[in-house]
Amino acid sequence: MAQQFGAQFEQMQAAAQHVAEVNQSVQGRLSGLRNQLAPLAGAWKGQAAIAFQVLMERWDTDARSLNEALNSIGEQIRGSGTTYAQADETEQQTYSRIGQALGS
Repeated sequence: MAQQFGAQFEQMQAAAQHVAEVNQSVQGRLSGLRNQLAPLAGAWKGQAAIAFQVLMERWDTDARSLNEALNSIGEQIRGSGTTYAQADETEQQTYSRIGQALGS
């Protein structure tokens, strides 16, 4: 049983790291695209310029929200892995005490 929890802990830590890497990649791509779109702001006039500005503000807000969501997912996965590891340790201690009480 202990190996099962250990494997899950390692897998969960790896998954949390993968989420962090994906988030970093996504944020880099979003930032790059944002930088490519920014020069277009000067091409718009009047209401179109306002609409473009509003759209870019929404882009920034949504990019931040995505970043926060991915960070939260990674932290939750990492926390679950820690909880599994703690449960494994508690289980090992319990079995050890039972074994000692039985004289094993």
